[in-house]
Amino acid sequence: MKKRIKDIAYTLKIDKNLLVKLSSSLDLNERKFYRNWDEPKTDEKKQPRFENGVALTRPINAPVKKLKEVQSKLLINVLYQIKLPEYFFGGIKKKDAVLNARFHQGNKYFFLTDLKDFYPSIHFTSVEKALRKEGFYPDVAKLITRISTKEGAIPQGCPTSSFLASLVVYHSCGDLFEKLKMEGLAVSVYVDDITISSPIDFKNKTNGILDELRNRGLKINFEKTHYCTFNPKVTGIQVKNNGITPLPHTFERSVDKTIKETSRNGHLQRIKYVKKIAEMKSPHGTNSKI
Repeated sequence: MKKRIKDIAYTLKIDKNLLVKLSSSLDLNERKFYRNWDEPKTDEKKQPRFENGVALTRPINAPVKKLKEVQSKLLINVLYQIKLPEYFFGGIKKKDAVLNARFHQGNKYFFLTDLKDFYPSIHFTSVEKALRKEGFYPDVAKLITRISTKEGAIPQGCPTSSFLASLVVYHSCGDLFEKLKMEGLAVSVYVDDITISSPIDFKNKTNGILDELRNRGLKINFEKTHYCTFNPKVTGIQVKNNGITPLPHTFERSVDKTIKETSRNGHLQRIKYVKKIAEMKSPHGTNSKI
């Protein structure tokens, strides 16, 4: 599968010629394969976010049905066969933001940072290079990259985007993360959120960590970068010494009769799910409570 386009076509159950033709068509006019719009950025309460009086948005590049089907098959049958370390949670099958937060429960000191312009900043050459490091031959790596990128970068809105972004971060920063783990720190990556925690104060290391990340080509969003010790918010979940819990607004909205019942039920289901995850054994050997 990793050596020949013929083999990957067989894995995807797509005719090789159709797969090559799709790649060529994207080269000729990729615009016709995407629907594009700007989506408002919202805060944890789903309210619009503003900066200097201007509403913040993120570009969404949704693939048309034909391309999305191919990307979905790529994700399920090819990319998910690549094993990333246990501390990667974004774009990984059966992992999510709640599990990412639980990974750090029991620790007291937290360093959280956010990667700026994450998807657009990941160049297609980085994707192709990461795939080749995973053993894909040049032609195959190039084909997967062509089908999964837009305008020379990873687009936001495709099935393959989160996993490929995680793969690139792994191959650019994996040695750093392993080094931090050897120093006794817990590290996790959830798409563009990097969380580092420890039971011991490590604030003196944070500037060096940021320098290391930047030296590897990552853009840091300093507005979302901070060091804290009291009930940090990790990927939308509050992490406490003895467990994890939804943010306060989740409880408030679960009983707010002014919003739709479906919305209230959604918040109730999230509370139940977080409670279920909180009752699992902590990665650091402590039991959690909600």
